[in-house]
Amino acid sequence: MDSPIDVDRLARVETEVADVERALSRLDQGSYGSCEACGTELEDERLAETPIVRTCGAHS
Repeated sequence: MDSPIDVDRLARVETEVADVERALSRLDQGSYGSCEACGTELEDERLAETPIVRTCGAHS
């Protein structure tokens, strides 16, 4: 018997995978660790807490 699909959970997982893929792409391009909005370097603490973060505190 198949179990029902939790659509909300599936959507969250798909979003998380897309975020990780985006972070890996930025790493390959050399832009990982800088804010996508203003280009400033992201704080080490911010990256350690949320490695997929894309913007600095001013632009979050």
